[in-house]
Amino acid sequence: MVRIGMADRIFLLTRRELMAGLGAAALAQAAPPMAAAQTRSSLTLRAKTDVIALRPGEPVTPIWSLQGATPRPGLRFRRGDAVEVTLENELPVPMALSCHGIDGVPAVEPLAARAPLAPGGSETCVIPLRQAGTFLCDLRLLGDGLARPSSARALVVGESGPVPVDRDEVLLIEDWRLRPDGTAIAPGTDPRDTAPFITINGMTALDLPIRSHQRLRLRFINGFQRNVIAVKIEGHEVRVMAIDGQPAEPFPARNGALVLAPGAGSTRSSMRRHRPARPHRSCCTMAPRPVPLLV
Repeated sequence: MVRIGMADRIFLLTRRELMAGLGAAALAQAAPPMAAAQTRSSLTLRAKTDVIALRPGEPVTPIWSLQGATPRPGLRFRRGDAVEVTLENELPVPMALSCHGIDGVPAVEPLAARAPLAPGGSETCVIPLRQAGTFLCDLRLLGDGLARPSSARALVVGESGPVPVDRDEVLLIEDWRLRPDGTAIAPGTDPRDTAPFITINGMTALDLPIRSHQRLRLRFINGFQRNVIAVKIEGHEVRVMAIDGQPAEPFPARNGALVLAPGAGSTRSSMRRHRPARPHRSCCTMAPRPVPLLV
């Protein structure tokens, strides 16, 4: 008869040792993918004068903008990237870059970690992108009462793995107020005798042609200076996937509508649309006027 003694195989663990072991095992599984995914990217942003076309057939309107190597509205990276951002101020006034929604990075906190950038100055910082989502970068922290308003830029951080959508579109919605002479006023300026204008991705009208049964992720960003806006998509199934840059358990948007807080609150939502089989023209309604979507 053979006996196998098991007494020497029993280890008495304290609760602290058990929790430490479980934590080490979890970190060991999570660390390799992150290490493999992290890459160092470089990005140069220039704060400079720009123009925007708000009135058909009329002269363009001078504004200030945040310009990068890619066309507006979005700057795109991947989760786990570390982005070396160089900011150059070509404006005649001091400015401060705000990155709404980027949490846990003290180096990018305006005024707290970084003083306003003087005219003609430049600075560089590294931003680790630890979470996927839709974020907002702008120059509006010190913008009240200045000579011109400024536009914003979207910052999109993609997921590490594939997402079951056919297209991923950014819709940056901004407002402008024009005087009778066509010049725009900055926030904090008396709006008397001005007319409101709304743009999506810098345009007063936007068509999105898509194919039948296409799954489309729409990243809505409220780039308004002050106001809450409501967006309504008619004739499609709309599911909210994320709010304010944070993932959410997907849920249907009530009546296809979504309410977004102003850019100061940096509220963003991603929506997935299921295209019906029969082609038709849909409408994305947004206060104070509708914008057609060609679908």
